Amino acid sequence: MLAVAALAAPAVSARAGQLRADRQKAHALAVEISALDARIEAAVQRFARATSSLHAVRTQIRDNTRLQRVARKELDLAHATLSIRAVALYKHDDVTALDAMLTADDFSELVGQLSMMRRIARGDRDVVSTIKRIERQLADRATSLIADERTAVRLVSQRSAELKTIRAQLSDRRALLAGVRASIRTDAARQERAMSDEGPIVQPSTETGGGQGQWWPLIQSAASARGVSARGMYRLMMIESGGSASIVGPGGYYGLFQYAPSTWKGSWNPFRSSSITDGAAQIKATALALSRGHGHAWWDPSYSWAFEGR
Repeated sequence: MLAVAALAAPAVSARAGQLRADRQKAHALAVEISALDARIEAAVQRFARATSSLHAVRTQIRDNTRLQRVARKELDLAHATLSIRAVALYKHDDVTALDAMLTADDFSELVGQLSMMRRIARGDRDVVSTIKRIERQLADRATSLIADERTAVRLVSQRSAELKTIRAQLSDRRALLAGVRASIRTDAARQERAMSDEGPIVQPSTETGGGQGQWWPLIQSAASARGVSARGMYRLMMIESGGSASIVGPGGYYGLFQYAPSTWKGSWNPFRSSSITDGAAQIKATALALSRGHGHAWWDPSYSWAFEGR
């Protein structure tokens, strides 16, 4: 039986190594997907702001166009009024200054009439000048608004393309993650079948301080003390690290059960003064964590696979 176990150990170890690699890849993809979700949210907000700006510019263009029509009508009306006055003056051009003076009762009244005529003439000119100035300002504003509209349209197009690109990236990463998770399930099932008949594979270490077999007695002791499954703990260890206490995962996780340094140093852990790569300390700490119900939160999906059918 031990010979069969020894022969099966390399294959199980290889599968455990593949599981670790897949799990780390799945974790990296999950982090990337989370970041892409955040980018999509920001991109949607930028797209909404750009669309709102475009709507505001187009509203200003409509208002400016309406004001231009009003100004042109007022200018036409002012020109027509001046024309009527010019015709009236032309028809009465035989009226001399003496005639105008004779129509006045006295000189003061005549001066007042002449002064009023000058004010009226000056007012006409001022009205026409003001309307022309407003029309020029509106025309300049129209030019500026057209440029603003082009800029806003271009920005909306850019934001739309940006959003489309991020969504495509997110879809691609989710597809990759689904594939990795399927691979993890397949490898976990294979490892489960390999271990189901003979129990945990115990391969004595051939190197000082290494190997998987040396951990089994420690796991049995710690699991018994905390009332958890030794078999499940062993499987969890193999999935997480393949039994290597010194392994460091790409995500910055350490040791037999792949702890993050911040988790290892938490107040929950009475063994935190030991090195994070101390296998015996990790075994004791993990038995405690499992007894407190942290299995699913800290190790899933590995935890579910390791303890299934224990």
